[in-house]
Amino acid sequence: MNNKYRKLANWLVVVLLMMAAGVSLAVAADASVAGPWNIKVSGAAGTADQKIDLRQDGNKISGTFKGPRQSGTIEGRVDENNIKFRVKARVPLDYVGTVDGDTMKGTLTGRGKTGDWTATRAN
Repeated sequence: MNNKYRKLANWLVVVLLMMAAGVSLAVAADASVAGPWNIKVSGAAGTADQKIDLRQDGNKISGTFKGPRQSGTIEGRVDENNIKFRVKARVPLDYVGTVDGDTMKGTLTGRGKTGDWTATRAN
C-alpha cells in the first residue's frame, strides 16, 4: 500500500472512531431505579404513603407495591429519565413521571381520579 492510500485509510479510521464515539455519547442510558422507594401521594382521593420495591432489566421494571389499603405487583418501563408503571391491585394505579437520581415525581391515575406523587429512594 503506498503512502497516499495509507494516509487515506488512517484518516477513515479516525473519522469512523469519532463517529462511533459521537453515537455512543448521543445515546443516553436509562435511569437506574432498582431497589426500594418511599412514595408520597396527594390528590383528589387524599394523601397516602406508599412503598415500592423495583427490579430492573434494561428498561423493563417490575416489582411490588404496598399502600395503606392495598398491595400488588408492578410492571413498567424506564426510558432515559422517564418512568411509567402500572400497579396491578384491587384498584389499578398508573404512574407516569421522571427520575432524577434518588428522587422521582409525576402524576398518577386510579379509578378516574388523578394525583401527584413524589418518591425518594429508601435506605
